[in-house]
Amino acid sequence: MPTQRIPAQFEFSRLEGRVVVAAFDGGRITTDAGALLLGAADRVIGLTRRFASCFKDAHHAPFVEHSVQTLVTQRAGLSAE
Repeated sequence: MPTQRIPAQFEFSRLEGRVVVAAFDGGRITTDAGALLLGAADRVIGLTRRFASCFKDAHHAPFVEHSVQTLVTQRAGLSAE
């Protein structure tokens, strides 16, 4: 089976008029850095908050322990602070 070539850079749709690019030319880096960067970006742009607002929680409110936003944030591997 031949080795698949992975592009060195991915381009995504623009976000609020800004170009979004993921590049993999950083050399040796820690795998934790991505989560730290994503968490910092999430606190600035509120991505998990906006994504969580797409869902309607139909559970009975007095019995809900975690908000949809908390669950989405945890699922993304980010700190739910």
